[in-house]
Formats: sequence, structure tokens, C-alpha cells
Amino acid sequence: MFHRFTVGDLECAVVSDGQSEPPLEPPLGSFYQPATGVPEPELRDAVAEEGSGRTTLTCAYNCLCVRTSDGIAIVDTGLGPGFLGYGPAFTPYVGKLGAGLGEAGLTPSDVSVVVFTHLHEDHVRGAGTDGEPAFPGAVAYAHAAEVAYWSDRAQRIPDEQRGPALEAIRLFGERLRPASYDAELLPGVHTVDAAGHTPGHTAILLRSRGERLLCLGDTFYDPLQLAHPDWRTPWDHDQVRSVAARRRLLAWAADEGVPVHAYHLPFPGLGRIERRGGAYAWRPGLQDRPGDSDPLR
Repeated sequence: MFHRFTVGDLECAVVSDGQSEPPLEPPLGSFYQPATGVPEPELRDAVAEEGSGRTTLTCAYNCLCVRTSDGIAIVDTGLGPGFLGYGPAFTPYVGKLGAGLGEAGLTPSDVSVVVFTHLHEDHVRGAGTDGEPAFPGAVAYAHAAEVAYWSDRAQRIPDEQRGPALEAIRLFGERLRPASYDAELLPGVHTVDAAGHTPGHTAILLRSRGERLLCLGDTFYDPLQLAHPDWRTPWDHDQVRSVAARRRLLAWAADEGVPVHAYHLPFPGLGRIERRGGAYAWRPGLQDRPGDSDPLR
């Protein structure tokens, strides 16, 4: 499954690694918890105000593919095939990145650069299969602080979280390059400070011929986090800094009308951020066209 669009001269496609479906959609209460500053009555009231009556959220894994003048880059790689972390029944829903690339007219060998917004497992597991690199000819970028954090054995990180990050680092080896903020990795592909969710969490700004797209990674998971931008999740490493980054980036996208790519919103995760008083709302869709059989390249 893929969805094509352009940003100036950059040819882009959102390529799905899959997304959750009932009955395996995660409960809202697993994301927004009293321990992270969201009392259960507040969550219940927010859902009532939203008018949806829902108790779960759809969690997608929307990888972003970009053809630049210096090669094809992919931003994040999804959960990958064979993922059993949510139970065996979840396996059929993910690991679809390779098939999506094929639908877009690409093979993994066509990808010359992999850009990681951060090294959580749902962004890096698709970088390899059975211990072998899925993108054997690609170099990879991750923020230097991100690589240092996951590589530091002194950090108390659960093995199930550290393992996939270290495996991605191993798979690329010398082909993994530390990135910094405010850098241009490829023509039109820029890094933006989004630290907080993880120490080196990175947003990606595509910019070409006066057009832009802001790839926000895990800056937010769900529209409720736009209506309540101070809500945190259990996966935020620095909860204070993550809120500050979310507010800063959402304000930028809303006030300057920058279109957004949201990794975890339902496919394709493309839309705009609108202000709602001191909070925000999601408006899905861009002036783009859906994927068809024409190749990206």
C-alpha cells in the first residue's frame, strides 16, 4: 500500500508497513495513563468531547519515501516481518514495507539512504530480516544523541527496547552516520530538533521550490494528543521536553501552514494542523493523488 505525492521537485510516497485493525487496535488507556499525567476521567471526558465514543486508536506505521537528485531515501522502516511483540495474531498486520515498495516500483536495493527519526523498534525493525540488512546498499542516519543513548550500557533500558535499536546499529555498522539538527542530509531533506520523545528524536523537513512537508515521527500518536498537547505517553523519554517539542512543532506547522506527515495516524498520515484555541486539530488530506501502478522512480 502506497500513496504518491510531490513536494516541489521531490517525488514522494508514503509506503505502509501496516496498521492495527480491530480487535487488535491498542486501547487509548495504554497510551494516555494517569502515570503520564492523564487521569482516567480526563481521558473519558476528552473522548466524549471528541464525539467518537471510541476506546481504541488505530496505530499505523507510515514510512516516507523520497526521491532526491542524490538518490532515494526512506524515513523509518516500520516493525518489519515476523513481529510477535503484541502476540502472534498481530503478525499479519505489519511487515508490509517491502511489498509496498514493490507496488511503488522500487526494490530495497533502490534505497540509498535510510533516515531514522529515532530508534524505537517500530521505526527500525524493518531495517533487517533474519539478521540480514534489508537495505544492503544504503547508508543510514540517526541523531548522534540517539545512537549514544541506545549504545550506552549504563542506561537502564529494558532489553526488549534496547535490542532492536542495537540490531539496527549493527546492521548498518560503518554505514550508520551520526546526524545533527539543522542539517541537510540529501538535497531538500533537512533535520529538525524534536528531542524529548527520545534523546535524539528528529523531525524531517522536506523543502523544494517553496513547498514543504514536515515529517513529525512520534511527536504525536493520535488526534487526542493534538487537542491535548500536554498529554504524554509511557514512551516519552523526557516528558517535559517532549511536550515542549510537540507544542513548538505543532505551532510551526499550524501558523505557517506546513503540511505534515504523521507516522502513526491512519494511512497515509498526511494532513494539516489547525489551531483550536490553545490546542490543535487534525485536517487529513493534501492536494495530492493516490498511489497507482506508476513507479516512483
